[in-house]
Amino acid sequence: MRFKLLGPVAAAVALVACGGGSGTLSQVGCTGVAAHLLRPDGLGQVQISSVKVVAAAGAVPEHCRIEGTLSPEAGSSIKFATNVPTTWNGRLLVLGNGGYAGGALPPGGADLAKGYATAVTDTGHTAANDATVFRNNRVVEIDYGYRSVHVTTVAAKQIAELITGKAPQYTYFNGCSTGGRQALMSAQRYPNDFDGIIAGAPAHKLTGLAVEQNWSLRQFWNNGFAGNLFSNGVNKLPLLVNAVKAACTDPEGVIASPGSCNVEPILTSLQCPGADAPGCLTADQVAAVRAIYQGPRSSIGVQWYPGKPVGSEASWASWLVADSTNPAAWYPLQGGFGFSFVGNLFFETDPVATYQWTDFNFDIDPPKGGFMAGILNATDPDLSAFKARKGKLLLYHGTGDGLIGYQPTVEYYQSVEARMGASTSDFARMFLVHGMDHCDYFDRGGISVSDWLTPLTDWVEKGVAPASVAGRSKAGGANPLFTRPVCAWPKVATYSGAGSRTDAVNWSCQ
Repeated sequence: MRFKLLGPVAAAVALVACGGGSGTLSQVGCTGVAAHLLRPDGLGQVQISSVKVVAAAGAVPEHCRIEGTLSPEAGSSIKFATNVPTTWNGRLLVLGNGGYAGGALPPGGADLAKGYATAVTDTGHTAANDATVFRNNRVVEIDYGYRSVHVTTVAAKQIAELITGKAPQYTYFNGCSTGGRQALMSAQRYPNDFDGIIAGAPAHKLTGLAVEQNWSLRQFWNNGFAGNLFSNGVNKLPLLVNAVKAACTDPEGVIASPGSCNVEPILTSLQCPGADAPGCLTADQVAAVRAIYQGPRSSIGVQWYPGKPVGSEASWASWLVADSTNPAAWYPLQGGFGFSFVGNLFFETDPVATYQWTDFNFDIDPPKGGFMAGILNATDPDLSAFKARKGKLLLYHGTGDGLIGYQPTVEYYQSVEARMGASTSDFARMFLVHGMDHCDYFDRGGISVSDWLTPLTDWVEKGVAPASVAGRSKAGGANPLFTRPVCAWPKVATYSGAGSRTDAVNWSCQ
């Protein structure tokens, strides 16, 4: 074992020993942390539950792993883990969550292999796919909404300093989906926590997103699944996917200008002229798809949230489309939010336990999410404090995302520009990744970006603002089918007109 007691902590840290009483600790190694309970500001009670030196395995280096529980107030139980590699690059990387979070605390091995110390939290609960954990539990809602990442970050900074004798030189956050919401929440509520933040596909307008996901599920569920695209062994989603690609994509299969594709002629061409048939969509199916594109609205046309973006249809295969042959087993993956959110996390006072997701009323209920929006949503455009501390925000979203559409991300960035002015791009930049699925989980034929962290660290540490990042197709492995730059918004990748279209060298940001 190479971990050992290291030099003195740069600034004396007040600690409370397990047996009670306070003192100043001057030397701590990995195993030394086990004998202390940290009490940094805002953490309340802190219990260290596990301290161990993890041996090197493959690409993952030897590291010290500390696990514990943070309780900033009664009823709060935020589990966290911090990993510090023996050979540390001086950077701390806090990793975001997905969905409702909860569950196990992953090791962050890939980032450890690069020399980063890492930290992660369960956000205060252990139910990864069940929103009932939030029912009538405001403390857990607050922990999930915004508090858990902050207190985990404060604790991780302290632990890294205790173990190594030096504070992190730079602290970063990297998250997508719920992690993207956590990223924006950090920049807005806790601007001093991070030097650089990556916010991917953010669920930052979470209460509105829950309304959209409930709405889009309802379009396929309504009237005995009359509009559903997959039943009795027949999946008609490929008809829609292929028709949109044929009408709207460039030679590489990418919609190069999001929002440019008119879907109405496509739907008209797909509708069956008469009886239902495998090669066309029924009138009910066309109506359901049209409503999903339109997004949730009231019966008099009040728009509550954008619909699924055109170009995201291939992504619906994972998130929205499921076989309804057995109605009791029908469970598209976005059902985790679409089914359980409105009954447990949307209203200030939760409805009765017998409330069903189909009880949500699109005429009167969406405005009732305002109280919880104050806890869950990260929509504040005032990033002046984050800018003042010279923080950098790298925001990205795939235009092929069928779980969280990219349009609210664009709206948020535009609101930041309206509030912060022309200097916005000095500290915050947005990248739309054409055709990319949610958090780049699946290959839908669009552009993929494998590394967001390097452009961010170059921006923070070297002052090199990213005008573009390297994009490529997922297909082809080491020999991708095409490469293409992903440009900082509002610029888009433009083909020069000469040379191979599949080579990024023949594209520029215009």
